Amino acid sequence: MEELDFYEVNADYINHLAAAERRVPRVDYSAVGSHNKFLCGVVLSVAQHRYFAPISSFTIPQRTNLIIKNERGKAISCIRFAFMIPVPPEAATRKIIQNEPSPKYRRLLNWELQFCRRNAAAIYSRAHFVYHAVVEKHDPLISKNCCDFKALEAACAAYAPAP
Repeated sequence: MEELDFYEVNADYINHLAAAERRVPRVDYSAVGSHNKFLCGVVLSVAQHRYFAPISSFTIPQRTNLIIKNERGKAISCIRFAFMIPVPPEAATRKIIQNEPSPKYRRLLNWELQFCRRNAAAIYSRAHFVYHAVVEKHDPLISKNCCDFKALEAACAAYAPAP
């Protein structure tokens, strides 16, 4: 699998997915003056689908997330596998951390990315666990609180980017 990286996903594609699955997280936070949501990818490959998982400020441990910790072991964010989505190559753009204007935010992003790369095996394992728990309905609670991955895969296959 390719090295983990952070990506921004086209808002039109996110809206397309959200029409099929209400739990798809929005990515555009420009109206509230905050940073747009970005995703870590590729966390899972299933058939022709490449899954990306959102990075969130949520720091409560759950079976469907992986807590990202700083150098002192303090929880600073997490990867939310409950809301991972399949993303076609044309809908994703690698996030260029150096282009972020805030040095403090750049440091945070670099730390999060390095954490993800160091913990790639745990990320792949958790993504696989969550995906199969939902698709195979192993755990009703997980299935209830996660995106419907099969519905997202169908929506992804039907996506036609605007010309």
